[in-house]
Amino acid sequence: MEVPLKHRNKIAILFAMGPTLKDEEIDFVRQNRTDKHVIFGCNDSYKYIEFLDEHYACDTKWWNIHHKEVAEARPEKTSWTQCKKASADFSLNHIPGKGGVGLSIKRDLIHYGSNSGFQQLNLALLMGCRKFYLLGYTMGVVDNKTHYFGDHPGPLQRKSPYNKFVQQFSTIQKEIKPLIHLSTERSALKGMFQYTPVTEIFND
Repeated sequence: MEVPLKHRNKIAILFAMGPTLKDEEIDFVRQNRTDKHVIFGCNDSYKYIEFLDEHYACDTKWWNIHHKEVAEARPEKTSWTQCKKASADFSLNHIPGKGGVGLSIKRDLIHYGSNSGFQQLNLALLMGCRKFYLLGYTMGVVDNKTHYFGDHPGPLQRKSPYNKFVQQFSTIQKEIKPLIHLSTERSALKGMFQYTPVTEIFND
């Protein structure tokens, strides 16, 4: 099944849960978004960003812990996963995934990129978005914090291979890279994409 082109030519603002994401950045997007913007968030973002249009989380372990809270917070069923089992168990939208170089341009498939932030970016591309702003894409531990909210609960704790994450972003196709703007001030992705501060996102 192909991903629907439901956000054709819109601007995607994508939230990851890196430790450098700031409350004021979330508030700024909340106050300034318009109907030409689509707000994506991965994993625990649903707890802190109530205005998400699309939500993505990758694996069964995460969904086993969070599925009830997500169902209560997002009854409109706009959550996605690449995990077929989680999709069936928790009535989620499913998009198959596999390893691959760059972002998938096949509308029935995303590439893993080793992390959920990469996968939700691929999903936004397949949904037809024309420009992408990345917030909370820290790709590292900062001040002993692993995430905006602290650490995952015990069953989800693991040491993230941040170097591998960054390497996967470096494989994104050269014709797609100019469409991606990094709006994360402290990020290991700096220099890979044009940096655009959050305060300038809505100048487009």
